[in-house]
Amino acid sequence: MKYLKTTQIVPGKGYAWLYYELEDDYTIRRYVQHLPETGEATRNEKPPRMKLFRPQLATESSSEEFEKYWALGA
Repeated sequence: MKYLKTTQIVPGKGYAWLYYELEDDYTIRRYVQHLPETGEATRNEKPPRMKLFRPQLATESSSEEFEKYWALGA
């Protein structure tokens, strides 16, 4: 299992952090989006079975960090 995170701008809400739980071949198992400025968190338990695009641009994360934000999601 691999854990990566990326960031992107959400208009009107600031930066969103996306935390990914991935298979060893970078297939996305589940992910959560966290908006620190608003405190919102949205999780996706069953994303389409696809690989993360350009994983080399993502930052390493950990299972603990992923689970922290996963628990905030609705």
